[in-house]
Amino acid sequence: MAVNFHSLEGLFDTSHNFFRLYNAHSIPSGHTMSVSPVDLFPQHDIPTLVLGDLNIHHSACDPTRLLCNYDQLISSPYFDTASALLFSLLNTPGVHTRYPFTSNHRPAVLDQSFDNTALLQYFSSWNPSLPPTGSDHTALTNILSTPLLKPPPKGLNWKYTDWITSPAAPRSYTCSFPRSPHSALTRPMVRRLPCQNHSAHHLQHPDQTPILLH
Repeated sequence: MAVNFHSLEGLFDTSHNFFRLYNAHSIPSGHTMSVSPVDLFPQHDIPTLVLGDLNIHHSACDPTRLLCNYDQLISSPYFDTASALLFSLLNTPGVHTRYPFTSNHRPAVLDQSFDNTALLQYFSSWNPSLPPTGSDHTALTNILSTPLLKPPPKGLNWKYTDWITSPAAPRSYTCSFPRSPHSALTRPMVRRLPCQNHSAHHLQHPDQTPILLH
């Protein structure tokens, strides 16, 4: 199913007058699927969001799952086509979207969300936080935001920052940055600075994680 959302004034503060949503339920049939990758991922410049219960397993969205040859045979055409047409996977890797009612089956990621390049800059978040629906599939939320409504990045609050001088510390600078909710998925950027002939300065805050710059 494809749905167009029209706006005479332009969507997402651009000249695009409509945004397209694809919603699919693809069912396995032997070595093929009822919805082909070519039909699911169109080649155009219209802002496009693709959602679907695709019933496929792929390491990009479920990296800890052991895939058999059949899983790879069925799922690879979708992800290869999406990559070739510059569609981005919006799922958080490893977050399951289906929890079977029987305990002898493993949770899985059968529901995938993609957007194309024209829509990616307006994507804000993907999450499975909606209340249960009675289905073994989780209801998902994809939030899109115009740049004018996105909150500005948060900086350090210099008024309430504690500056501490430690003579016993090595000759290096230690500064801290706000803890990211996705800190497990990110790595700090470290820049090498020349040592100076005075004690190190420590920028420390209770909710911040120190990073040592040598």
